[in-house]
Amino acid sequence: MDEKRWVPEIITIDLMRHGVSTAGSCFLGATDAPLTQEGWEQMQASVVKQRYDRVISSPLMRCAAFAKHYAEKKNLPLSIEHDLKEIDFGAWEGKTSAEIWETQQQLLSAFWEDPLNNTPPEGEPYRVFQQRVDRAFKALSDQPNSLIITHGGVIRQIISSILCLPFEKLYCMHIDYAGITRIESCKGDLSLRFINQRV
Repeated sequence: MDEKRWVPEIITIDLMRHGVSTAGSCFLGATDAPLTQEGWEQMQASVVKQRYDRVISSPLMRCAAFAKHYAEKKNLPLSIEHDLKEIDFGAWEGKTSAEIWETQQQLLSAFWEDPLNNTPPEGEPYRVFQQRVDRAFKALSDQPNSLIITHGGVIRQIISSILCLPFEKLYCMHIDYAGITRIESCKGDLSLRFINQRV
């Protein structure tokens, strides 16, 4: 008689970036801008063929509004996690690079060159952002079949931690609006399945 092999459970977690917001091309972190109609439709299209057991979301409305709608429609539990918010750009929130360049060329140049050690005025230091995101994801990574709706910076940081990427490689990754990044966990070991797919 063949012996049955025990196969460890693989936990699947999908990270979805919010869709296009009304804020346009600016420093958008803590600013609470809603989705455009296009952004809403992008998110709907991304999850139409998928099934989840729970929904977890950033509290910012460009994530939370769709999360609430989707969770209610599918009769799923919804958890709002404040540590999944985007990084706070402080005094630069809602401003374009061109607007900032007019009065703060030196600060903006330093930020682009080394954002790890050059925080925007009144903004959140990257190391603080990094710690809260890593802490939040660690607490959520044992919840199977979850949809986490969050932000591009948060998703990049999670990927960076899983792959042990150096900080300078962080912005080599482009996270699409409403793109889904899949993380798998087997016996506590995390792996990256794919980035920016429509599942």
